[in-house]
Amino acid sequence: MVKKTINCMHYLWLLVQYGFFFVLSRFTKKYRDLWLFSERTLDARDNAWLLFRHLRTAHPEIPCAFVIDRESPDYEKVRAIGKTIQPGSFEHNLAFAAAGVKISTHIMGFAPDRYRFAILDRYLSLVKGKKVMLQHGVTGNLPAELRFPRARLDLLVCSTVPEYEMVCRDFGHPAGVAQLIGMCRFDQLFSPHEIKRQVLIMPTWRKTLKDLDAEAFLQTDYYRCINGLLSDARLLSILETYDLKAVLYLHFALQHRSSLFRAGSDRVEIRTIHDADIQGLLKESQLLITDYSSVQFDFAYMEKPLLYWQFDEEAFFSTQYGRGQFDYRRDGFGPVIDTADTAPVLDFVEAEARNQMQMLPEYKERSKICFAEKRGDHCEQTFRAIRSLL
Repeated sequence: MVKKTINCMHYLWLLVQYGFFFVLSRFTKKYRDLWLFSERTLDARDNAWLLFRHLRTAHPEIPCAFVIDRESPDYEKVRAIGKTIQPGSFEHNLAFAAAGVKISTHIMGFAPDRYRFAILDRYLSLVKGKKVMLQHGVTGNLPAELRFPRARLDLLVCSTVPEYEMVCRDFGHPAGVAQLIGMCRFDQLFSPHEIKRQVLIMPTWRKTLKDLDAEAFLQTDYYRCINGLLSDARLLSILETYDLKAVLYLHFALQHRSSLFRAGSDRVEIRTIHDADIQGLLKESQLLITDYSSVQFDFAYMEKPLLYWQFDEEAFFSTQYGRGQFDYRRDGFGPVIDTADTAPVLDFVEAEARNQMQMLPEYKERSKICFAEKRGDHCEQTFRAIRSLL
């Protein structure tokens, strides 16, 4: 009862706080025309950052600011080209209340309290200004938090034809909110970059694992399967034979567990947000092993081979997301392995190493069908779609 009372008081305090800053914003024009950007406030590496950078160079007349912590490894690069705002500061609260356009890769990512403001906006339609959801990946499943009215949006950027059709049909947003534009980060996928003889292992997170302590995490199938692959003698032999490296990069929500994984040789690396960039890893790698992560779409956009290792398929779809229109076996861009056994995973890696890492024709065709058009102006098209809201 005490906990419930404290929680209610917290929401009440946020309402009072937001009301104060909203009224205050009426007495100043400084932030009313602002375009407020954010990702997770701890980084700037995704669609919001790329759109922010595009505006600073192509449309400097647009007043914009990026919410990012001064302790972030990406803070200096943002500050070098534009205005930054410290999360939770007086200025953040004022800009959040006043800004005419609010842009994020996550639901309510630009808010001082993302989770609670999402709930307040759901029931009270509290947050004013145009709210733009760029997404940090393609929605292939059915995340409840993206459905209306849990998310009240003015623009929801979709990147594939099936995703756009699913959102329009199942998510309940008013007509015109969902638009098939494509992620801003797609613009960078074909820019000149080094290709390494590298296998990228990039699984997504699990809600059931995020808050486990280290000892409990070590006992999970997730850890045992992935760590077992990293030290598998056959993998190490394949890497040596074909002069390859393997890189593990965990989802942001599980990055704090990266140190628990063990590389089986110097041909295996465990990278983190502090020493690697996701898009850089995707661009430089020749082969991807993932499970349900939306990075599959970036890889498929580049028409590079990938594998889905879904060793916990039933548990994942019963605890994390509902199944969406995207069927991995029917629509996916590579084979699906649904067993914890590493043998079929390594069969695929070895076959691709012999095949010089070429996506098979059937998967290339799926890639062409999935993406309406592959081009290099997603940032500009997104800018135009936002400007048309005003």
